[in-house]
Amino acid sequence: MAILLSILQSACQSAPSVTPDPTGTVIKVPTLTATFTPSTTSTPSPTPEPVWYEPLDPAYGILKYKYALVTNPKARIYISLQDAIAKTGNFGSPPNYPAYMAYTATETEAGNTWYQVHYGWMAEADLQLLTPSTFAGIQLTRPVPFRFGWVLNDTQSVNGAGLPIQTFHRYHVIHEFPAGKQLPGFIAIGGDEWLPVDKVALVSPQIPADVDPGTCRFIYTDLSTQILSVFDKCKMIFATLVSSGRNSWTFEGRFAILYKNLPYSSIVPPATSTSDYYIEGVPYFMSYADNFGFHGAYWHDSFGTPASHGCINLSPADAKWLYDWANLGDVVVISAGK
Repeated sequence: MAILLSILQSACQSAPSVTPDPTGTVIKVPTLTATFTPSTTSTPSPTPEPVWYEPLDPAYGILKYKYALVTNPKARIYISLQDAIAKTGNFGSPPNYPAYMAYTATETEAGNTWYQVHYGWMAEADLQLLTPSTFAGIQLTRPVPFRFGWVLNDTQSVNGAGLPIQTFHRYHVIHEFPAGKQLPGFIAIGGDEWLPVDKVALVSPQIPADVDPGTCRFIYTDLSTQILSVFDKCKMIFATLVSSGRNSWTFEGRFAILYKNLPYSSIVPPATSTSDYYIEGVPYFMSYADNFGFHGAYWHDSFGTPASHGCINLSPADAKWLYDWANLGDVVVISAGK
């Protein structure tokens, strides 16, 4: 497999009924009456059924490799399994640390487990196995008039009196509800149901004001909300949470997709990087400015929060979707938002 080494410069009801008798006679079921005591809290007003979007299946992002974080700065990569078992001097080391390795096989000999990486074999004791994020964005199935988005942290919705209604978990899809009043610090998601505004990330389905008129096919990333949205034929068709660069390492501007890497590459930054690291098997890299681009991130699940060295990280499923959709030359807009 060709491995591309890219240099990153610091570089998401019931009703009365009738029951038929087996003999054919219709038996009338009497209407039941009941009394009830009104609840002291509001009835939840859940977001309507998601007929306006289709969740992207996380399985869409099934990865070619399995992955591990190197936990030992002095970890060895033995040239062969025999060398690893015998612990010979025929070994090397990851070029930088921390390091993330892609492995394809495991072997257990004499109680020790070894992992086959690109350049040899590594000991289980030197690795922490990783589970890539199963988060995935949504595909819009029709135009919508409301803002929508995701819950960023587990939280509870409340009614206008501040009484709790229901619990929402991270990555839950919600949308704004037209309310007849305002509740400072909250957004309405039902008739009298509210979520804290600092616990959600929202996007408007309209074409952003900072996109040039006439641009109808483009990828847009709002750094203030950490939301990436995709427009085609002047309509939003996809949206998701991403992780851009920490400390403003992702710069704003209008760009274009320059090239699409092999689906799996290795990234090694220069020694002058703010943090040396080595990452194998980065999925679905697409450049939009030199070596800055979009790619899948299997090493974290922090989508909705800046976490990278400059590139725009997506979940594996989202990265593959974007990679499959995008063409060379497609417009990319990175915006500060707000």
